[in-house]
Amino acid sequence: MDLWRLLGDLHPKLVHFPLVLLLAGLLFDGAGLVARSERSHFAAKILTGFGTFTLLLAFICGIYAEIWAGRALVPHHAIELHEWAANVASWGFVVLAAWRLLLNPAAARRPAAVYVAVGLAWYALLLLTAWLGGSLVSDYGAAVTGARTPTTPSLHDLNTLAARQTDLNLRYSEMMHHIFGYLTLALSGSLLAAAAFPRRAARLKWVGPTLLLLGGVFLFFFADLDLYRLTDPRQWRDREVQLHKTIALALVAVGAAGLRAARRRRDAGDAGHAAVPSTASVTWARHQAKLIAVMSLIGGGMLFTHVHTVAPYANVAAGVYVAHVTMGLVALAVGASALLGDAFPRRRGAFAVVFAVCMLAESVLLITYNEGLPWYIGYGRYNRWGPHGGTVAPYGDVRAELCFDTATQALDVHVLDRFTDTPVTVAAEALDLLIARGYEETAVRLTPLGAVAGSASRFSAAAPFLKDAPAFSARLALPVGAGGRWTMGYFDPWVTPLVTAVPPNEVARFACPMHAGVRAAGAGACNLCGMPLVPGDERFRDALHDPEYEMALSVAPRGSLVSVMLTLVPKRNGQTATGLARVHERLMHLIVVSENLSFFDHVHPISGPDGTFTLDYDFPSPGRYLLFADVTPAGSRGQTFRLPVSVGQGPRVDPAPGAGAGLRSSAALSKPLAIDPSVVAELVPTPRKLIAGAHAQLLFRLSDHGRPVNDLEPYLGAMGHCVIISEDTGTYLHCHPEQFLAPRPGDRGGPAVAFHTRFPRPGKYKVWGQFQRGERILVADFVVDVAPPPLPAGLMDFFVGE
Repeated sequence: MDLWRLLGDLHPKLVHFPLVLLLAGLLFDGAGLVARSERSHFAAKILTGFGTFTLLLAFICGIYAEIWAGRALVPHHAIELHEWAANVASWGFVVLAAWRLLLNPAAARRPAAVYVAVGLAWYALLLLTAWLGGSLVSDYGAAVTGARTPTTPSLHDLNTLAARQTDLNLRYSEMMHHIFGYLTLALSGSLLAAAAFPRRAARLKWVGPTLLLLGGVFLFFFADLDLYRLTDPRQWRDREVQLHKTIALALVAVGAAGLRAARRRRDAGDAGHAAVPSTASVTWARHQAKLIAVMSLIGGGMLFTHVHTVAPYANVAAGVYVAHVTMGLVALAVGASALLGDAFPRRRGAFAVVFAVCMLAESVLLITYNEGLPWYIGYGRYNRWGPHGGTVAPYGDVRAELCFDTATQALDVHVLDRFTDTPVTVAAEALDLLIARGYEETAVRLTPLGAVAGSASRFSAAAPFLKDAPAFSARLALPVGAGGRWTMGYFDPWVTPLVTAVPPNEVARFACPMHAGVRAAGAGACNLCGMPLVPGDERFRDALHDPEYEMALSVAPRGSLVSVMLTLVPKRNGQTATGLARVHERLMHLIVVSENLSFFDHVHPISGPDGTFTLDYDFPSPGRYLLFADVTPAGSRGQTFRLPVSVGQGPRVDPAPGAGAGLRSSAALSKPLAIDPSVVAELVPTPRKLIAGAHAQLLFRLSDHGRPVNDLEPYLGAMGHCVIISEDTGTYLHCHPEQFLAPRPGDRGGPAVAFHTRFPRPGKYKVWGQFQRGERILVADFVVDVAPPPLPAGLMDFFVGE
């Protein structure tokens, strides 16, 4: 399985070829149209063919690079955006290449001009794909040997990394592949019969198109029921589903065209025309084969781009990629042999044999398909679950289970039978387990437990460097097989047991009000903080609060202070809401900022028995301010209310969003703190160029007289708080560090604290980081620029949103 690593390493080396070849092909076609040169068009066809092939090859290598990037904890959202652009760009050029094969620019200049224009427009998407891939390398260190990603994993990333298909899901997927294997077998049989018995070909003219039409309809509606119900809208954003439905539509289109042509031939015979001669029957069979050839070229090319959207970083996903690439190669051979048979009539018989053999080979691959590592690379199906709750690596006739105890940092490897939980002994005095975090590996020596005659089935070691690790990857060489040949096996990624992924075909309808990344299909409690889960919403929403809630505000002078009273009123019953959840140790968090965002404070009003919150506050000066009140009603998501107030003489003013305009971007993302100039705060955004709608990490790094600050104290149940407000004050974000255990009073942190967020729209944002040290609150503020997304915001959120 080191083939995975080889292919992944090839990806950055291959991506340059399609960029050059495809552009050259389009330019040669354009030059041929201007100069009316057939040589230019011939060169363009060759360049386009090779460019499309290298594009597909780069794509499949990119899928394996994605496996390692995800295991290296590169943010999943960034990977998904690159993958989505690569999918669409590849599908477009597969269709364009098929169009180009059938196009004769010398005879059809206008369609050729349209082809060149569409190709150049699609090439822009390919350039965007390349730019996004380069960002993965420059911003996250993807594919850089020995690199560690600069981001800490978010709960969303860990959920994705921990996702696994159930055995029932896998069996359904295998059944679907087997059904289409028998359909392909029947289709190849009908084509062989038509070729072998040309005089009876007319009687078989309905078979092929009918099989294609019925197969397409069946694929469209039933292919993905193991993951999504027919009414589940999530399927339309899933690249795997999009691929299946695209191929299904191609099958339906070709089948319908074939049936229509067959009906016209029948109607011509019924109208009294001469009987169709056998030569026409042969022509019809060849026409049908050509349709299948074009469909095979398009479908085979798309199989190269098959992505595994559930458990994309697991061993099963790697096996799926191998199987679909193999089937894609055979499908390309099917299409190529049919087209070459038409191009070289004298060799038509030989190509017909190749065509039939490839069709049969495709049916065999589908009928024997399994959702594990393919049988033809020496692995096949295996039990992906371990009896000790660990993560599994396959080794052919045996498998190994890796367990990690987060309390003691003890590593255990159990060698088991391929399918059962029976221990299997291997002859080894010690084993070296390679632990990977990022692209950096550390070797841990495992010693045998209960060894007999130099053989053992269990090996153990201590790994204190993994203390508090949320996830890691591992590989291990074992002496297996008849000759004790050393074989390298890769474990599915280990993810902290505090994260429980939602299984396929389930919707994460509940979320933790304090840890939004903790989601579940049903009600329950958060594994991290124990809070009851509340109904959640998978969509990314920038509305501050739900429409059924409103916050009443009254202010009145009280000597030198201002008395503020806040009341949460649900609109559905008009009564004061008293059932509020305590989030980060408080029922309400109130952020006070001046309208121009130069002043900031984070306070907590006092709750009264009637559900109202009161606060006597000393505003620094007269003027206009904004209050952002954070509360979480019991059983609901967090609600935030933007409340303008005017302090001083005159009536209260309600400034519209935009009144705070005029922010100036921070010249340097490093500055001494106003409360203590000896402490310097640095803000490190990842990616370096923040993009609206995309995942972002904001990392604060603190130092005191040049030395790292390692004595940060827990503040309101976290090692820091981050508040973000847009320049127009219409957008408000409140973030907390991704923490996998609630900090205890004696815990200390620093010097780096990371926050994950998504900026909903481009523009300038004011960012405040809050930390506690020596019982003082340190505040570091910066202004950051957020660039527009590379795709329309709605489209980007639909396809790559969390």
